[in-house]
Amino acid sequence: MKGIQIPLVSFTLAASLLAACGGGGSASPNSPGGGVTPVSSAAKRLTISFSGTAALSLRRTQALAGTAVTVTYNGKTVGSGTLDASGSAAIEIQDDVPSGATVAVTAGAVTATLVLARSARDTAVLVHVNADGTITVSVSGGDEPEASPSPGDPDGSTSVEDGHGNPQDVDDNGGLLPANLPVSIVSNCMQITLTPLDAKIASLRFEQNVEDNDGGSKFKYEGPFTSPMTFPLVSQAERLRIELFDGNGQRLLDVRAPIGALTQAPGTATPVPCPSASSTPH
Repeated sequence: MKGIQIPLVSFTLAASLLAACGGGGSASPNSPGGGVTPVSSAAKRLTISFSGTAALSLRRTQALAGTAVTVTYNGKTVGSGTLDASGSAAIEIQDDVPSGATVAVTAGAVTATLVLARSARDTAVLVHVNADGTITVSVSGGDEPEASPSPGDPDGSTSVEDGHGNPQDVDDNGGLLPANLPVSIVSNCMQITLTPLDAKIASLRFEQNVEDNDGGSKFKYEGPFTSPMTFPLVSQAERLRIELFDGNGQRLLDVRAPIGALTQAPGTATPVPCPSASSTPH
């Protein structure tokens, strides 16, 4: 999986991105002075760190310490905290939020969408604000945010988003894909059905490869995509690539993921595992 090497350092973000402290939601910070919020040892935890700056029209910059962070699930606030001086916070997530759920994390004017870990209890996230205003969101299982999740981490993923939580590029190790993609993806282990959810979508490139490249393709489709389409799944061991384009050929979304990352129905948090090829019938 392709990684983006970004050092974790102390920094400031543009005021136009991280607005006045207290922005980003109605929830109050857990610690008035700012800093990493203590969590109980049994709690499900999200550790998040922000880095980078944005090349926008700036009047001033503002320190991150004390900036409020909120975590929402299905529109409900399920956790909150404040960033410390290094741009980090550890936030306890409410017990009713399932593993593998898609949550939104907001700090100031920046919102990132991510999928909570399924294999690990805790989720670590690094949000890097790019010069063009997009953000790179790196997710790992555990509590140490990193720019390049280990290829062996089943909860690892890297995505590029527009700063409002809308993914543009998703590279997933093996967890679940975000629930807010502009395409419905339904798999029943034998085939996959894709349905466009955005009127701007005009065409599709769908491919099954051994690896994330253009070689060794097992199955490939390129053409119009304005209604549901169903394709066979050649092998459960393959990686899938789904690219969506508008009527001008502009790419709207690029997804690379193993078949196991696909949801079984729109919005479900945990897919039904496909049977192993070596399983013995009863």
